[in-house]
Amino acid sequence: MFTPQGENDLSHSRVTETGHVYRDALRLLCILVQGSESIDKPFEGWDCVFLGEKRALAIDFWLRYPDYLADQLLNLYVQTGDVSTLEAAEQIFDNNEPDIRIVKMIRWRRGAYDDLQTSLSVLSYRGLVRTMKRKLPTGGYQFEYLTGPKAREFLKNAVVEQPSLRWYETQAQLALLVAQGKSGSALKDIHYAEEEYATTPFGAMIPSIKNRVLARIAEIRGD
Repeated sequence: MFTPQGENDLSHSRVTETGHVYRDALRLLCILVQGSESIDKPFEGWDCVFLGEKRALAIDFWLRYPDYLADQLLNLYVQTGDVSTLEAAEQIFDNNEPDIRIVKMIRWRRGAYDDLQTSLSVLSYRGLVRTMKRKLPTGGYQFEYLTGPKAREFLKNAVVEQPSLRWYETQAQLALLVAQGKSGSALKDIHYAEEEYATTPFGAMIPSIKNRVLARIAEIRGD
């Protein structure tokens, strides 16, 4: 079983290169498993599918930038009045996640970007994910990611062996709560609605919005 190294000290500058590879792969696996839907005819051990590379990248961004995730949870709170989303946003800062969990991304021409191929190679080698490329009626192509019982069992055992890994599971659930059933393009539009994200120059690291989101929480709470 692979697990991210240095789980007790996830400072971005301290994890090893090996830690990066396995951490990124585990984070992606949580997203693909929790964000997948059942397929009509399971085959060869694959019974669920996650649709869209762009959608996976967009959701991954919220795991890598907990402050941006918190901002979207506050938007949900404003829209629905669901106090649990406000509390989840506060918990992110109580745990200091924007400082110790951030995994920065580069702003590229189509927004935050990272190559998923290394993570997918690790997951594919372990038989946890299978990548498919399907032609759409429009003539374009969509990447789809198959998972099954083996991937779900792997994540279950990983959390049992290292309970700290439950963080990835929880964050993926929150990010998917924000994403709902939206397409990758629609999720990118949400990203671009954040001024700091939209104004980041091409090739530069997307900045944290920690202070702005903290101020927003204080305003909501009436502090």
